Amino acid sequence: MRRAVPGSSVVVLNWRDRQHPAAGGAELYCERLARELARRGHSVVLVTSRPAGTAAREDLDGYSVWRLGTWWSVYPLALLWLLRHRRSVGAVIDSQNGVPFFSPLVVGRRTPVVLLVHHVHQDLFTRALRPMAARLARWLEGPVSRRVYRRRTVVVLSPSARTQVRRRLRFDGAVRVVPTGADTLGLQGERSAAPRIVVVGRLTVYKRLDSLAQAMAEVQRRVPDAELHLVGKGPARRELEQRAEAAGARVVFHGRLSDAERDALLSTAWLTVSASDGGDWAVSLVEANAAGVPALARRVSGLRDTVRHGETGWLVDGSGDGLAEAIVRALATLSDPAVAGTIGERARAWAARFTWERTADGVLQAIETERARVERAHLGHRERRTGNDLVVVLSVRQSALRADWESARRSGDVWVSDGTTVRGLLAGADEGDVDTVLARLGARRDDPSVSVLVARHADLIGGRHLFDEPVVDLIDVAGRTFPADPRRPDGRGGRHAA
Repeated sequence: MRRAVPGSSVVVLNWRDRQHPAAGGAELYCERLARELARRGHSVVLVTSRPAGTAAREDLDGYSVWRLGTWWSVYPLALLWLLRHRRSVGAVIDSQNGVPFFSPLVVGRRTPVVLLVHHVHQDLFTRALRPMAARLARWLEGPVSRRVYRRRTVVVLSPSARTQVRRRLRFDGAVRVVPTGADTLGLQGERSAAPRIVVVGRLTVYKRLDSLAQAMAEVQRRVPDAELHLVGKGPARRELEQRAEAAGARVVFHGRLSDAERDALLSTAWLTVSASDGGDWAVSLVEANAAGVPALARRVSGLRDTVRHGETGWLVDGSGDGLAEAIVRALATLSDPAVAGTIGERARAWAARFTWERTADGVLQAIETERARVERAHLGHRERRTGNDLVVVLSVRQSALRADWESARRSGDVWVSDGTTVRGLLAGADEGDVDTVLARLGARRDDPSVSVLVARHADLIGGRHLFDEPVVDLIDVAGRTFPADPRRPDGRGGRHAA
């Protein structure tokens, strides 16, 4: 008997779910989002592919999972599924993992479709696919997607991804920055006696873990006790093992661990490292920060959004010997317990901003933005302009606002109040919009407490910096040694760093 989809469902489309052997950060985002939306009372359906050994239909954490076809046939099958259930679909979150599902082709014209872009794959397609396949993939991700989604609202994970969506894909609708949450908030542990680096994530070529293994050989020559632990599995494992062995690097490959085992190991780390050339928001680095573990990454797109230099870790330039030098300097810096404690607490404070509740808030705001745009189109109203990425921060005394100011807010804006001052992030706003918002809130534009500033990077992904202290920079390791660790039974630790 056919099972009906509950009315007004939020449908999440993603090519894989967490049961898939190749699952990664995109799958975590979609499943945590589905769980949070279901917790709030929404009817949620995740439509995804079906790897061997998994059920075609399953209920998890309050939402339903429908698994259809293989990693490539899920795309046409998902469109048929949407067409079959279109009357029950209230909104669609369409994940573009390089290629989207093109769901606007089959859903009702008044159904809001939000495109979720984790990162832009144009360069990755060129590196990973044969020329003809790469050209096809770039065409589907770029011109075809731009045509199908037109001015629809797009959700990205970072300001860097937003820039790529604008410049590389040339989308002209609203683009909202909605970062991931972190599952490791509040995780506590005691770091290892020996300098330990723990990296969590899929072992894939594009993450450049081969360069990390190469760098680790030099790190261990200068810091003999240094350890590198890789948690996760993936197609690049065999090659990485060979690269590490050829380079003379000692690397512990743990494979895929349970959440508890992974968190226990992560909580012992001194440092986590990303050797990626960039592309997306690195949830693994935020989760390490949530456990009090600083992160070191290259100063590239996506990663420069995730890591706050000198506060939650460090951004470095270069590769090869440059990466090895940076790791040695980071371990030397963190060998001072006071410094390690300071940057660890800053890392926790940064990561505490990123919750799945906040992720769900952002996606729901994007859905409402798109719903309003669709209704305007249905009524025949033309859009005044293309997508505007300008975001302003409006601050005003709460006493200057009408008593019911919260009910007068614009849909899609983010507001906070400390009881004295109200601050709002106004997306796509110019000076005229600010005047309109103030009038709706009952405030006068000439009130001396009114402040309007262009939003900075930190405003978009978690509010302004929390830290008044100066940044912690990497120390010069020339001639320095690692101090003895009193927890070690032999009192060792005085290894030369140079």
